[in-house]
Amino acid sequence: MENILKSPFTKRSNELMLILVLGFIFTIAVSNYNLFESVILFVENFNHEGMVLLLILSIYASFGMGIFSLRRWMELESTLTLYREAEDGLREKDLMYRALFEQSNDVVIISDGKKVMDINKKGCDIFGFGQGSPLNMSLMSVIPSEYLPELQQALKETFKQASAHFEMRCQKPEGEFIDIKFSLSLIDRKNNIIQIVAQDITGMKNTERWEHEKQEKLKTILDNTLCGILLIEASSRKIVDANPAALKTTGYSEKELIGMVCNQLISGGEGCTSLFLGQAGDLSEGLLFKARGASIPILINVVPVSIGGNGYFVESFIDLSERKKAEPEHLDKSENSRSL
Repeated sequence: MENILKSPFTKRSNELMLILVLGFIFTIAVSNYNLFESVILFVENFNHEGMVLLLILSIYASFGMGIFSLRRWMELESTLTLYREAEDGLREKDLMYRALFEQSNDVVIISDGKKVMDINKKGCDIFGFGQGSPLNMSLMSVIPSEYLPELQQALKETFKQASAHFEMRCQKPEGEFIDIKFSLSLIDRKNNIIQIVAQDITGMKNTERWEHEKQEKLKTILDNTLCGILLIEASSRKIVDANPAALKTTGYSEKELIGMVCNQLISGGEGCTSLFLGQAGDLSEGLLFKARGASIPILINVVPVSIGGNGYFVESFIDLSERKKAEPEHLDKSENSRSL
């Protein structure tokens, strides 16, 4: 801002000052050497035509100097007006950007990679600085010691690639734990000035942790249930996941079972064929072909689900082998009781 206003103004002022100084020196010199009297005597003794020419020459010289001075003054005023307007515009933009800087919902830090050159109010609140901005404070002192390696690596990447990111979890002065995502960007390569934006992502991280815990609980339930469960892709009819009970019942390893078409494993009744007939959700009996070629009777239930916008079928089954073996004995006893 200072250079914008000073340079042209100083140049114009120096030119005008030089003209005035030269005129003043000329006037003093003429006065000291009585040149004015000499000029008057010369004019009196000179002929009429010469005096007229001299007067015309002086008039034109005076007129030219006046035009020159007026032009210089107009240029100077125009330049000053333009630079005042530019100064006002820059001041307004500075106030606007300062307001955005201070009222941002994210932490904003300006640094040279070593010291904190500027920090907004949100940053002072998050890091416990109160109302006083820790200017010229070491940047490393703002970050917890366990995350200093991540910060140093991010700084190296920023100076090399112009941007970097890293995350950390820290404790606020009042004791609350928060998750923060740091985004670093290079804004002045010549002076190594970087901008660090720290965003509070505690809500998002809590959601991720809740989803992870939920998935872990569901996995624990599925892994410990007594019935076999298969997750089948609706479009290809391929098995994409299976619980331990399904692997134990079929005799296949997880590597062998994943990717197998469900018809190769289950057949009969309303088993895998129900996926084609649109009868999902009904209990039915079928056969399960085990890894060694033997088949066992099973009770099947198929339920359509949507995961990540894609269609799947959850197929659960129970081994009916023991129940089927007990049925003939029960029928024989029933027939004997009737005959008696």
